[in-house]
Amino acid sequence: MKSSKNKLHLKKGIGLFALTMLLLTASVLTTRAQSSLQLGVKAGMDYYEIGGRSFDGKHYPGLAAGIYGKLNFSSKWYLQPELDYNQTIGKTSDDFSTIYQGYSGQQVNLNYVSVPILLGFRPIPELSILLGPQYGYLFSSTQGLLQQNLGTNSSGQNPFTHSDVSIVFGGQLNLNKFLFGIRYYNNLNNISFRTTDTWRQYGLQLYVGYQFKDMKLK
Repeated sequence: MKSSKNKLHLKKGIGLFALTMLLLTASVLTTRAQSSLQLGVKAGMDYYEIGGRSFDGKHYPGLAAGIYGKLNFSSKWYLQPELDYNQTIGKTSDDFSTIYQGYSGQQVNLNYVSVPILLGFRPIPELSILLGPQYGYLFSSTQGLLQQNLGTNSSGQNPFTHSDVSIVFGGQLNLNKFLFGIRYYNNLNNISFRTTDTWRQYGLQLYVGYQFKDMKLK
């Protein structure tokens, strides 16, 4: 049952990503006469919390870095797809061992490859408002968080799903080739498939970006 739920979350994430890419392709085909594409890199800090009664309710800093593209349709509207590395750091609560017969007070590290696809609106050239979906794939995480057979198995269990589906909203300053941004990230699915309560992650990302390429699309 839990495995089927995990697969369902993964399919939803892939479907959301595929739909966004389809819309992106359609937009490119219909606006290519006035479009430009800007490429750049970005780096910063994730300041996330893992929600649920199993965690301590605090935000911890993690690393964030990636590459981005800005597909400009007009002076006001554009799409900004990215390929990012995001790190979430949390800490289990004192009650964790009672709830799950696992380790309490343990630091948890989650490392994702994330693909946000954000719609950007520029009310003025120097300011952007961003909104869109993000799909993240968990490629490494803290192991042995849950113990099997009351701790008799030292290898423990890994309770985290590989699929993270979320919504992203934020603001961005556009100063020549530099970007300065802040985003709020809200995870939509349960990132655990072995636990009785829901684990979701949310928080802020701060970043700086640099544009290294600007191309006109004919």
